[in-house]
Amino acid sequence: MSKEFFFLAGMQRSGATILSQILNQNPDMWVTPASPLFRMMVTQTQSHNELENKDYNTSAEIDNVIATIPHAFYQDKPAKYIIDKNLNWPSPLGVEIIAKYITKNIKFICPVRNIIDVLTSFDTIINASEDSKDNVIDKKVLIETFDNMPLADRRADFLMRHDKDVQLTLNYLRHATIPEYRHLFHFIDYDDFVNDPKKEIDKIYDFLEIKKYNHEFRNIKDISGISEESITGIKNLHTIRPNLQKVSKRPEDVFLPETIKRYSGLEFWRNI
Repeated sequence: MSKEFFFLAGMQRSGATILSQILNQNPDMWVTPASPLFRMMVTQTQSHNELENKDYNTSAEIDNVIATIPHAFYQDKPAKYIIDKNLNWPSPLGVEIIAKYITKNIKFICPVRNIIDVLTSFDTIINASEDSKDNVIDKKVLIETFDNMPLADRRADFLMRHDKDVQLTLNYLRHATIPEYRHLFHFIDYDDFVNDPKKEIDKIYDFLEIKKYNHEFRNIKDISGISEESITGIKNLHTIRPNLQKVSKRPEDVFLPETIKRYSGLEFWRNI
């Protein structure tokens, strides 16, 4: 069966995991956990620079092999539609790889959320279990930030650094503000998704231009097989609840006012 490829490239703590499992109820669709496909393909493009290719140019053959990677990677999945998840897909390199090797019909599904709520959600999940206190993020926070603020605020500043996933995702998703790229992106706001999941799911099908499916929004199960033992050391980081609900604390109960001010109003997607 010929497969059609789409891409999930949303923000952390914005409902991407539970969104994936709802979409996975459709037997024609497979949405992955965070996927290595992007990095696999980037690695193989380096074959163009190998000495052997300089002496005897086989660039066309290399490109043919790279183009088979997505289909080989998902050959065990019977689904017609593959939605591969990686935050790097909307980067310039990601777009280049997709257009050259995968599909000209580029579509990014992008779960998003108020940035201050994303940071609050991290604080909530870390503090929800004693087993999460010894996590990779906080180890770096304690070493790389000054102790002039509470840990929650130091953690927020760390997570918003330019080389961390939250800021990287923001930067990549900002390509949607470029008029000629806007049609590639579909944003799913976390609050809208929680309040009216059917409406938001229907919008995704409209964006992908495929036939809708009658999804269930209660008793949601995770069939992805993703490990519950996150490499971050944060317990239940990938665990989904059976029903959609917002459980994070209020930012005002977590952060100093200056932290809330610093990371508020960054939701550019509401203005495009």
